[in-house]
Amino acid sequence: MPLAQFARRFAFFLAAATAAAHTPAGAQEQRIVAVVNDDIVSNFDIDSRISLTLVSTGAPDTPESRQRMRPQVLRTLIDERIQLQEAKRLGLTVPRSDIEAAVKRIEQANKLPAGALDQIFRRAGVPRSAIDRQIEAGISWQRLVSGRLRSQVEVSRDEVDEALARYTQGEPVTEYLLSEIFIAIDNPDQEDEVRRMVDDLVRQLLAGALPFVVAAQQFSQAASAAEDGDIGWVQRGQFDPETEEILAATEPGRMTQPIRTPAGFYLYGMRDKRVLAPASPDDARVDIAQMVFPVPPSATPADRESVQALVETVRETVQGCADLERVAGELRMPAPVRVPEVRIGDLAASQRDRIRPLKVGETTEPSVSEAGIGIAMVCVRTEPQSNLPTASDIEDNLIRQRLDNAARRYLRDLRRVAVVDIRA
Repeated sequence: MPLAQFARRFAFFLAAATAAAHTPAGAQEQRIVAVVNDDIVSNFDIDSRISLTLVSTGAPDTPESRQRMRPQVLRTLIDERIQLQEAKRLGLTVPRSDIEAAVKRIEQANKLPAGALDQIFRRAGVPRSAIDRQIEAGISWQRLVSGRLRSQVEVSRDEVDEALARYTQGEPVTEYLLSEIFIAIDNPDQEDEVRRMVDDLVRQLLAGALPFVVAAQQFSQAASAAEDGDIGWVQRGQFDPETEEILAATEPGRMTQPIRTPAGFYLYGMRDKRVLAPASPDDARVDIAQMVFPVPPSATPADRESVQALVETVRETVQGCADLERVAGELRMPAPVRVPEVRIGDLAASQRDRIRPLKVGETTEPSVSEAGIGIAMVCVRTEPQSNLPTASDIEDNLIRQRLDNAARRYLRDLRRVAVVDIRA
């Protein structure tokens, strides 16, 4: 995981941390709470992580708060042990220098001097080991997923082209900017326990006691937890019908209800919505120079033909609007009339169709009016900005989605074979 992500992940509410006065974690009981294969999770580990989470949210440190968080924190720590064990089995270690670099990046992101983070958390009663262990687990898992699973994820050019065609050739596409929290259910026996945990988490989120990004960081079992739960822009139609219906009804700035899926529970934070469609040519903006070659009412057919020939000569020879003004001066004709920065769609229908296909420096076909023979030249053209994703954006998004799904299955399989003995 890039260290910049850890800077975001631990961008704590430092004022709350500085003012906090927790009981030093080192004085707490070292009782074993769970054994994960050959590794242990102690009461000290749980209390340290709870302290870390409370500091990150600025929430009151009360016995009730700690008790509510214990099941969530224990589940997270068990997953971290499993992830670290798998990394060790495959020979992947995180050098101490990488952890120190992550801590420095956190300090820089919060404009703190070197060593300040240790002092802040020491005063808050949060042991450095709690921070280091979470950083180590995050780096290990991300490197493991990237190294082991990335080569198994492929996105073909045809898939990218098909997705791009949906944006450019079909109806406007609705997209959601989402964050997620995922709590897994690996076997039916966990249903009631996980449901209670999720319900309690929702109560904390709705009460404002726990920001969504922190809940995603600390408790989500999706790979997106390393990105504060951020899964980016997701196209409508990528979810199952029930989820689609819930997301469609969720306003930006709101959170969905818990959504039960075969894998577990999802909570989505709706950060924004947008509708993507190809930019309309009528949204282009142009500067136009309009020039009329006078033809008096008494002009003979020969006179009209002469003016027509002059118009064609000017159209073929002038290069740009400045040149058109110069020619008007040489011919002692009225200077072209400039129409600055007009949206093509706002022009009169007859003029709109003539201007729409023109490039800069090109002129319309001559038009005849009572005043004479007129032409218009495009001096400046600004094309509308499309909000459609590029092919590269689509490819990156498909890879991320598939890598997240692969990581989720990987962790699920590791959980299923792990021997976990919860003792309290």
